[in-house]
Amino acid sequence: MKQKFNFLPRKLMKEEIALAPSEWIKQLRSYRIRRLKAIWLENESPSYYTLLATILAAIAKKNRHLIDIASRLTKGNMPEYIYLSLLGIALDFFGEKEESLKLIHEAVKLNPSHSNLMSLAAATDNLDEKEELAKKVLNENPKDSDARRHLAYAKYFKGERREAERLIDEILLNEPNNNYALEFKGNIYYDKKEYDKTLEWYLKVRLKPKPISLQFKICHFYYLAGNGRKAKKIAKKIKDKIFLVSDLEMNLDKAKELLTEIVNS
Repeated sequence: MKQKFNFLPRKLMKEEIALAPSEWIKQLRSYRIRRLKAIWLENESPSYYTLLATILAAIAKKNRHLIDIASRLTKGNMPEYIYLSLLGIALDFFGEKEESLKLIHEAVKLNPSHSNLMSLAAATDNLDEKEELAKKVLNENPKDSDARRHLAYAKYFKGERREAERLIDEILLNEPNNNYALEFKGNIYYDKKEYDKTLEWYLKVRLKPKPISLQFKICHFYYLAGNGRKAKKIAKKIKDKIFLVSDLEMNLDKAKELLTEIVNS
């Protein structure tokens, strides 16, 4: 192996993968293949697979520095819009929102492809922009489930909750195992305080490994439902990892307190 690839870890552990947000799990599971393609196909000129594999490793290892290494190695070796989009997506994960949006906006200007528009929809916190981007893609491809889910998200947090649920149901009609839609459906029932249905939908998510953020939700609802045995079993597994989770929908200190309470119950 050339020295330039030595910064790439050989593999990612299941425990590291489970710390990522749900939408990254499948990508992270493909890390080994991406890494091998980087080494064997891009030996002389590190490019797309090198940058993608490094981003996956950086997310799993919580190591922002890896991205800096790969960005220097790969700059100029792939179409600029791909380079900018990948970097923007990675920086969004590390909370560098302003720089992330700047890069993805530039990528969209260079190539307003559906994938770039959806990357921008995922990164922006502007609900009107998210809705506009999703509708633009759906106008050209009404079956695009990514666009539909971003539209559902925008509608839901703008208060149009029935419409958002209708959109999620449409995704599930066409893709019954869509993990994002299954988890979103659980979130909807949680907000309705229908906890039995919340848990039912969360348990339908078949990601392996199951994200710790989702394990936390399931643990919480077992506890609310009075199933202390199952709640305690999950809480013991995730209690010491919860501070490493980036997408938990609860204050981390409160989550830690809750898990401690469950373990000691």
